Amino acid sequence: MSHRVLVVEDDLDIQGYCKTILESEGFTVDACDTAAEARRLFAANRPDLAVLDIGLPDGTGMDLMKEWHAYAGPKVPVLFLTARGDLKTRLECFQAGAVDYVHKPFAAEEMLARAKVHLQVKKSHEELVKRNYELELVARARQDMTDMIVHDLKAPLTAIKGTLELIHSRGLISQDNYSLLLSNAGTAADFMLLMLNDMLDLAQAKEKGLKTEITFLDPALLLRKIENLFSGRMRLNGATVAMRVAPGVEKVRADQNLLFRILANLITNAMKAAPGAHPVEVDCGYNGVSARFIVSDRGPGVPDNQKTRIFEKYVTSGRKDSPMDTGTGIGLSFCAAAVSAHKGKIWVEDRPGGGSRFIFDLPQAD
Repeated sequence: MSHRVLVVEDDLDIQGYCKTILESEGFTVDACDTAAEARRLFAANRPDLAVLDIGLPDGTGMDLMKEWHAYAGPKVPVLFLTARGDLKTRLECFQAGAVDYVHKPFAAEEMLARAKVHLQVKKSHEELVKRNYELELVARARQDMTDMIVHDLKAPLTAIKGTLELIHSRGLISQDNYSLLLSNAGTAADFMLLMLNDMLDLAQAKEKGLKTEITFLDPALLLRKIENLFSGRMRLNGATVAMRVAPGVEKVRADQNLLFRILANLITNAMKAAPGAHPVEVDCGYNGVSARFIVSDRGPGVPDNQKTRIFEKYVTSGRKDSPMDTGTGIGLSFCAAAVSAHKGKIWVEDRPGGGSRFIFDLPQAD
């Protein structure tokens, strides 16, 4: 992209000379001979560099520079043209905010060399500012992530702590309730472990990808294990999960640990989207040469502009307040990484009648 330079000089010969020199280098040059016209040109197209004469018919170059430096945004570097050779004038230019000056008369090579240096300095400064801003955004995202993790770890930890306190007061509860309390504590610990593993594996996936151990597994048995994982949560909030395996589907090729965690994350997401009476439905079948899993809910759905972004790290579709909520905004990102490790694909679509269907296919060929 061509740099834009504003030349303000009341000597038309010098003005034309400057314009010719700078345009020969490919710069876009606006030129004028008054302070009033300089203000108009500056407002119309803010330049990357201003070359100003100190003395103008209707003002001074220093006054223009002070006005422009008061504007919001990055300061435009100013190079002064001066016929004065005294040290006092040079110091005044620098003290007012100029980056350089050229003494008239000057050689074309000198003008070009000084202009190029200060345009490069300006570019480097802008890149540094942009980089610092990006780093601030990353730091803010990390802090938000830390805040979410702290929030989400508190819920299962509170459940475990409460269970242990009740067990400590053994004489106040029945033997049957002991089993239930221990089950609830175990479930809370399991969800904490899943969340921490997701975080660790996402970091690994970014560096070198997730490793898979592909085996043949029984999907019905896997779904029963997941149902057991959610049994404590379902007792607490009245949710239900319907698991279905299509007739004839006895084996699928997948990494058992990763598939378990993909489904656990999607079911957790679905239960948050539609808490209470609306059941979450999980279906397993074949789609050509792939095993297809579908997790359906009756929640509010995912907006079209979020259907792709929702699988990105730190993106959530909205957080629900729930005593067992363990969503951190990384669950779906982990799902995308784990499905990708299987060389599969995952997406979300609207469910007829309302809600969402999260679908992923895992290729079954070697």
